[in-house]
Amino acid sequence: MLFKNSFSILSNRFSLVYKTLFYVLVVTLIIVALGAAMMLPTLNTLVDSIKDLELFPKLGDYIRSILSGEVESSDFESIENLFVQIGQVFSENSSRLILAGVLLIILYFIGMFLISMCYYSVSDVVDSYMNSGNNFPFMSNYVHNFKTSAKFALLYTVINIPLQIVFALIIVGVALLFSMVNYLLTIFLVALLCFCIYAINKSIFSLWIPAMAANNMSCVQALKYNFKALKERFTATFGTYFIYGIIMAMLTVTSLIVTFGVGTIVLLAASLVFVRILNMVSYYHINGLKYYKADNVVIDNTRKFSPAVYTADEAEVAEHYHIPHAENADKPETDSAEKAGEVGGENENNDKLADGAEDGGKAKPDGGE
Repeated sequence: MLFKNSFSILSNRFSLVYKTLFYVLVVTLIIVALGAAMMLPTLNTLVDSIKDLELFPKLGDYIRSILSGEVESSDFESIENLFVQIGQVFSENSSRLILAGVLLIILYFIGMFLISMCYYSVSDVVDSYMNSGNNFPFMSNYVHNFKTSAKFALLYTVINIPLQIVFALIIVGVALLFSMVNYLLTIFLVALLCFCIYAINKSIFSLWIPAMAANNMSCVQALKYNFKALKERFTATFGTYFIYGIIMAMLTVTSLIVTFGVGTIVLLAASLVFVRILNMVSYYHINGLKYYKADNVVIDNTRKFSPAVYTADEAEVAEHYHIPHAENADKPETDSAEKAGEVGGENENNDKLADGAEDGGKAKPDGGE
């Protein structure tokens, strides 16, 4: 249900994917330009030092000798000496390497901050569509909510970067531990761990922005609500994103092979939007809210057992005449019988009033002449 309705909204608001793609490409160009300006001096020094060692020609010769079965102990010793020389180059430029590492962390922080700046605007545009069926422009929303987006992006980045460092260390630790046992087992466990970490990372913040966009909560209030609401739903949310992560991995590999990476760029932008939609749909379902999943099609989550699907006109009629929902289905049959009797009595009385009007021009009460 969540995937189906989220995909329906994505297909109806697919123009949002192209706008998000444009935004991500602009941010990427900014990060690349900053990275080139900050990292090129250090990289040029290291490359020039390693180039004198003829690293790649020697590695190529060693690999060819292994493949041909003509490898000798002298070849292994030469490669060992080569890596010793590379280690000396790195030790001589340790200060530059430390600076490069710090610059990489700063670039990663800036990149995550700028990318996550669009999360709130995408979610708010989706919320407007789900709430009213209207299509609002992305860029005007981005400008209007710039301050809110910046607050969210800053807090999200500050929380998320340490988490990602911890996750990366866990993956590296598992890989090193099990690589001593079996390489195939290591690959399987690392892949499984990556999917689990992806699902955890997406799940623990899944209701943060929806609470801000749909309920006008502040950034901190929405984060508290997010953790509170997920206490009872974490397993289901984790399972949803675990499955989604596997699907996305398969689609990414397929697009890389079929489109040589061109379709992968669009796919990643679509994934960014789809995750925001999936979070909004989950929020609406959790809180029992009605929403548009397509133009003129409304999902009614006020039903107890299963959501009802109306057209927009039918939804207005149901709301106007207070059509009972499924939560009344668990009442005793006696109540239903009494209501049926009351309705039957009213209908019978209305028929008599109508007959009286036809006979004498005025309605006569029961028992009167």
